[in-house]
Amino acid sequence: MEPIGRVLHIRFPLSSDLLFVVIVLVHFPAKFTVIGPRDPVTAILGQETVLPCHLSPRMSAANMEVRWFRPEFLSFVHLYRDGKDQFDRQMPEYQGRTELLKAGLTDGNVPLRIFNIRHSDEGQYHCFVQDDTFHEETILELQVADLLTTEI
Repeated sequence: MEPIGRVLHIRFPLSSDLLFVVIVLVHFPAKFTVIGPRDPVTAILGQETVLPCHLSPRMSAANMEVRWFRPEFLSFVHLYRDGKDQFDRQMPEYQGRTELLKAGLTDGNVPLRIFNIRHSDEGQYHCFVQDDTFHEETILELQVADLLTTEI
């Protein structure tokens, strides 16, 4: 008996890496977004300021890594990891001048306080948050202004 028809096999090359990425994107959507202010934060020279940053939806960041950096990821402005502040590899110009405000950490608030503002502090800051499987960041701008005093 002879076959009645032929079966045509068409193969489309699809790399396994691309397939993995597609599966991950479909099955693991973004878990949270990191949000900072759209407008620049203005700080007064010599004073302290707070750079606001939070997670949306609100969730605890207590067991996440929170890294503030500019512009180098590895040398950071401030790092919170494993439930505590980490100061090795902190940028020397920020040593003793930063504090992650932890009061709202369980609600997803991860603001950074910088003491004794300097002109060199002006510029972009990255607020980076990572859990076991996901990370996200936002970038915000700090402007430094002199406090003008006039004599009467």
